[in-house]
Amino acid sequence: MDGTPLNMTTLILVALAMVGIFMVLRKRYDSNLPLLFYFVVLVFTNMTDRVVNPLLLYIGLVFALLLRFEFMSSGFSKVVAFVATSSMGLIVFVFLAEVFGDGNPPF
Repeated sequence: MDGTPLNMTTLILVALAMVGIFMVLRKRYDSNLPLLFYFVVLVFTNMTDRVVNPLLLYIGLVFALLLRFEFMSSGFSKVVAFVATSSMGLIVFVFLAEVFGDGNPPF
């Protein structure tokens, strides 16, 4: 691992994602942290050379926005929360692979 400012910023984003995942796993669906994470990742990927699959990013953002609705049934809410959490987890995996790997995204 190289201690560049880009890598440190990426690790801060990973920490924000972990807090967002924790909030979703605790069933705090009204938390704004997942939405904040996706907004920061969107800005971060546009300003740097770090890449995240746009399909993964936008699907996670859509499901994080869907999670905010309170009128969904509990089963549907669990499915939406699973997809949003999985998307954040995959983004964390991609960022950690870029920081600790050879600098190329895994997919």
